[in-house]
Amino acid sequence: MLSITKEFSFHAAHRLHLPSLSTEENVRIYGNCAKLHGHTYRLQVTLAGLPDETGMILHFGTLKGIVEREILNRYDHADLSDLAEYRHLPATAENMAEHIFRTLDHALVSKRFRLERVVVFETATAWASRSREESDYA
Repeated sequence: MLSITKEFSFHAAHRLHLPSLSTEENVRIYGNCAKLHGHTYRLQVTLAGLPDETGMILHFGTLKGIVEREILNRYDHADLSDLAEYRHLPATAENMAEHIFRTLDHALVSKRFRLERVVVFETATAWASRSREESDYA
């Protein structure tokens, strides 16, 4: 099967914390990341499928529009900790990859292709990815 990947970037702040814990407990677990800080995130979105008569799985411009509408317009220059999806769990790269995958999976519905993988780079050397599992194909 063929796949395409498009990469995006966005700037966002967050602080890693669990609301149920004290400030001291959060600092013990997350260290300096318990304080508000920011990143220039990179996001990779991979689709797998079959090209149509144009020779494309999905036009990169169409994919860009969907990712902007569903994710980037909310995440870019935001404090991720204030977003509803991270109010009760920390905005870690892992939680972000899971949430973004689920959101885009609902937005990218086609009989020719499917969302295959999302990778969230917090830094150039640290990232989390969420790939489609067998149970996701049902």
